Amino acid sequence: MRIDKVKIVNFKGFTDETFELNPRFTVFIGDNAKGKTTVLDALAICAGSFLRGIDVAKHEARGINKREVRVKTIEGQPRPQLPAEIECIGEVNGIYLEEGWKRTVDKLSQKTTTTYVNAKNIESLATEMLQESRKNGGVTFPVIAYHGTGRLWAEHEEKKAVYKKQGEGVALAYTRCLSPKSSSKEFLSWYKTYEDEIRKFGSPKEKSLLESFKKAIISMIPDDHWTDMSYSFKDEDLVGIFRKGDHPERLLFSQLSDGYRNLIGMVADIAYRCIKLNPHLGDDAVSHTPGLVLIDELDLHLHPNWQKRIVSDLKKVFKNIQFVATTHSPFIVQSLKADELINLDEVKGLDHDPDKYSVEEISENEMGVLNVKRSIHFSEMQMRAKEYFDLVKDKASPDEIAKAKRLLDSLRVKYSKDPAYVALLESELPKQ
Repeated sequence: MRIDKVKIVNFKGFTDETFELNPRFTVFIGDNAKGKTTVLDALAICAGSFLRGIDVAKHEARGINKREVRVKTIEGQPRPQLPAEIECIGEVNGIYLEEGWKRTVDKLSQKTTTTYVNAKNIESLATEMLQESRKNGGVTFPVIAYHGTGRLWAEHEEKKAVYKKQGEGVALAYTRCLSPKSSSKEFLSWYKTYEDEIRKFGSPKEKSLLESFKKAIISMIPDDHWTDMSYSFKDEDLVGIFRKGDHPERLLFSQLSDGYRNLIGMVADIAYRCIKLNPHLGDDAVSHTPGLVLIDELDLHLHPNWQKRIVSDLKKVFKNIQFVATTHSPFIVQSLKADELINLDEVKGLDHDPDKYSVEEISENEMGVLNVKRSIHFSEMQMRAKEYFDLVKDKASPDEIAKAKRLLDSLRVKYSKDPAYVALLESELPKQ
């Protein structure tokens, strides 16, 4: 699955907007309340149309909620703006749906409907893939996942991992796939079951799938000392094994920092879904599975060093997946090409690829943050000092000197913790 273009009409805060997406990675930036998460929600609804053709996963799809229909105030009253539509153009299973598929709400009294303008619609394609898979196998399904800002906090609500019963891959892989509150429960339960079965029966195929899962996670961790991972049946948790000096050390998943848990949890969830969907790909299940992954606030809990490399790392590990993300991080923006960035703010922006500019240039010209080289406090001190020095310049009039004294009194109070600054201002006050 790949979405090349999405049109959003009367959905939440959007009146009528169209966005063209990069086939590999698109990052949306913009001030708060500009609609970054709204775009992800719209894409989740559109991608969910595929799930409607999967009988064991159709309940995971969602339509446009009545509360998501844009409301406009007319004559002092809130008026819902209809129809609300989300339309996508893209590719599914090698077939390009040039005329697209659309989710629509025409009346607030009705449920969301899916309108098709292409005979080979996305639902029927999904159903055909499922039927072929059940008959002959060997069908490559797209991974679909949504990781919202609640992805880490949901961990506290989860029970411990349990043994995962055998089930159809598509059913397990699409479970809660479009819930922004993703959690670690599913992949931990799968990992626990797989590792136990490998210990007991030593299945080479299952071992290779587990190794590809581990490789995906370890390759995303920017720490050369992290060497392996396993499941601790004693602690009921995933264990990271890393080397400091001559001896290996162990850390439970639950003991890791928020940054580590966020990154590992997200990558593990995607890799797990790839493997459950396409075990016939063997060692290549993670790297060769196509699909669409949505990530809200890609920089969540990540150190700037991680932020600078996460886009390229995700591309390397998941070679066939299309990512659409949001961020407030200039470090992530700096790692992008021009066609991978969509700015929802009305700014002139940069003339070339963001990766050719400094973080300061990106912050000021692309993200609209002024004076990034100095703190707000320092910039204000500079501004007030200039205002003061302009008043006490040579041949200052008595009125200017009186005004300068009043300003100096206020600055003495405000910047009392910086005596050198105050002393400098006092030294410039003309003697009368």
